[in-house]
Amino acid sequence: MDVPVDVAVWRAPGPASSAEAAARYAELRSSPLGAFDTAVAAFVRELRQTSPDPASPVSWNEALTVGADAVIVHVVWPGRQQVLDLVALLAARHGLVCYEPARQVAMS
Repeated sequence: MDVPVDVAVWRAPGPASSAEAAARYAELRSSPLGAFDTAVAAFVRELRQTSPDPASPVSWNEALTVGADAVIVHVVWPGRQQVLDLVALLAARHGLVCYEPARQVAMS
């Protein structure tokens, strides 16, 4: 059974180290998010055009915490790795940092 994981995505001036990403993730979890970033908006639009799991009653609307300059994706589907790969791919396409706190891995 897959355990749900979160993935956070945000704009950064360059690649983030795992320590920098962990610090930013802690900020996101403890404070409101700021003004809406165009790259984050484009990422969310493109992500919502895909289907994480057509058989699941959970949709992207229920699985995304969308802020102004960041998104936390709550990966709750059985095909977790496919969803993580999709999120990382789209984040890279839009020039965003992607951080998986469970593994403490930053992808940018």
